[in-house]
Amino acid sequence: MKKLIALFTVLAIVSCSNEEITDSGIKTNLSSIRFNDYYKNSLIYSQDMQFENEKLTTVKNSDGKHSDYTYNNQNLVSKIIDYNASEEILLTTSFLYSDAGKITEIKQLSGPANDEILNAKFVFTHLAGKIVLTKTSENNPAESLEISLNSNNEIEKRTIFSGAYFYKYDFVNGNLEKFSQVGDNGSLSERFMSYKYTNLKNNYSYKKLLFGEEWKLNSFLNSFLNFNYSLMIDLSENLISEYSDTFVYQSSNYSVVYTTKADYTFDNKERMTKMTENFSTNNGGKIANDYKSEFIFSYKE
Repeated sequence: MKKLIALFTVLAIVSCSNEEITDSGIKTNLSSIRFNDYYKNSLIYSQDMQFENEKLTTVKNSDGKHSDYTYNNQNLVSKIIDYNASEEILLTTSFLYSDAGKITEIKQLSGPANDEILNAKFVFTHLAGKIVLTKTSENNPAESLEISLNSNNEIEKRTIFSGAYFYKYDFVNGNLEKFSQVGDNGSLSERFMSYKYTNLKNNYSYKKLLFGEEWKLNSFLNSFLNFNYSLMIDLSENLISEYSDTFVYQSSNYSVVYTTKADYTFDNKERMTKMTENFSTNNGGKIANDYKSEFIFSYKE
């Protein structure tokens, strides 16, 4: 649980000065991002992201795996190839977009070195007030779900493929405050997430260098490849300060709460230089604070 949160949250939020935030043409000069994951203050995993000419080019992991990124004529990521430590292809992911820069299709193709067959295609049909996702995968019938949008084009509901329950999104002043799992009878289920924010705008992220002006929506659509609930923070107007993931086991009156608190450091040019996440778990009243992660940003002067 904690590893997924660490790897897929604001993995590389880049906060610029107010002038830079209002002009997407201003270059960030981002050079690299280093991700460190700690257990009881001992480094257990790291990841290095390399950038050239305002594009993420390579991600290298401490286990020897790495990923290479290429882009289309819209300057949007078009292909990601994942390799193992022996330079064999594990997975190829390709993207198609509308003229407006919204993802319309994602394909995954397992490489010869992959023990799992992950071949799948996700097709996103953008309609008024909703997005329809159709998924086809190896030897399985097609599945569909819907993503409903409110009048502000914020996500308000997402069904699941089975239809057994759905997810509800509650936005206040452009920020997602609660994300709930709801049963098909309309009652709240055993899981929900709540969010708190800083007064810093979330208008600039390394994901914008991948997904362009529609980076928030595209990040959300991309998350269906390996859905992670912490990605919901990318949908909001402000940078996250704290979020909690709560599981309530009603039959036994027992709950588990995973809480993440984020801190940010900036340089004299108002660029983010470090983000730290501290994780805690409240398991039926027993609290543990063993994990933390940090993201260190480097820039070309």
